Formats: sequence, C-alpha cells, structure tokens
Amino acid sequence: MNPGLPGAGIGGLFYILSALWMPICELWRRRQGNAPGRWPLVAQQFGIAVGIIVAMSGVFWALDTVLIFQQVAAHAAGQMHAMWTLRVSALAVTSGALAMVLGTVHVVRVCLRLRTVRHAAR
Repeated sequence: MNPGLPGAGIGGLFYILSALWMPICELWRRRQGNAPGRWPLVAQQFGIAVGIIVAMSGVFWALDTVLIFQQVAAHAAGQMHAMWTLRVSALAVTSGALAMVLGTVHVVRVCLRLRTVRHAAR
C-alpha cells in the first residue's frame, strides 16, 4: 500500500468534480423551475471543493519551492522533468480510474434498463 495525499484519490477527485458541478446543476434546475432553494448547501460544497484545490495547489507550490535545489541537481544530472512527470502521471492515473468507474456504472445502468424494457415487452 502506498501512502498518498488525502483527497487526491478517486474519491476525492469525484467529490471535487461533483461539488464544482453543483452550481451548474442548480442553475439548470432553477431555469426549469424545479429548484427547491438549496443554494446555501451548494455554496458550502463549492467552497470546500475550491478550498481543497487551493490547498493542494499551495502544497505543490511549496514543495516545488522547497525542492528547487533538487530540481537544479536533477537538471545537472539530465533528469529535469522527473517531478513534473510524476505529478502529471498521478493525476492521469486517478482521472483514468475515475473515468473507468463512471463509465462502467453507466454501461451497467443502460444494460439494466434494457433488461427491464425487454421483460416489460414480453
């Protein structure tokens, strides 16, 4: 098991994306006339998601600043982009895993809906 940054895994990414999407959904519901007035909850969740993004960005910025000497040494050794590659690959792996999970859920949902329609047609 590898330790990691809390909130940076598949669950954290799903929460952040969902919380950032909430205002758009709420505006759409309001436009349709179905919004029961959940703006305080939407604002709270959106604020938490933005706070997580700011905190994670700050941590990465601070690590980049503190480890600048290691980057200079890595550049001298010919391995300049090692930290950037690791950060991007971690985000890509987490995003890919989230996309696979959500895609699988939607495929199963469609299959179950087709199965229900076939049974109803008999």
